[in-house]
Amino acid sequence: MKKLTVYLSLALTLAGLASCEKEIDEVAQPSAQAAADAKTQQTPLQLLSGGQWRLTDLKTTSKAAGSPDAVTVSIFGQLKPTMRDNLTQFTADGRYIQDEGATKLNPAMAQQKAGSYKLSDDNKTLTVTLPNLERVYSVEELTATQLRLKLTEGTDDKAVSYESTFAH
Repeated sequence: MKKLTVYLSLALTLAGLASCEKEIDEVAQPSAQAAADAKTQQTPLQLLSGGQWRLTDLKTTSKAAGSPDAVTVSIFGQLKPTMRDNLTQFTADGRYIQDEGATKLNPAMAQQKAGSYKLSDDNKTLTVTLPNLERVYSVEELTATQLRLKLTEGTDDKAVSYESTFAH
């Protein structure tokens, strides 16, 4: 009986060591998929211009008069459906296109507004220029599936920030 226990313990120990060795080999030699993923990693400009973006959340942050703390509130639910279905596109050649989506507030309005954009060299600032309007956003997050931009208007206690979250 003692021999059986010794043999079982030895077998379990060897099985454990064999599995550790496999993990070490995988770390030393990454899989072909991991190597391919590293080669195809997209630049921030490629991520930004990778398709149309749909607004999924809009938050506002501000301080009420006399309040020491800022309050953040999602106002996405208060947007009209005609605004929630809008699409935003950044093209690789620097064009900015805002599409009214399937429903428009006013049928007489143009389906699209066009302008230009510039992503800063450090990828932290996005400047969008439309006729008679220029907005400078801070890029809070940019991935293959999500874009979060922050726009701040005003200064000090009167500052109001808008954080727009987009998804593909």
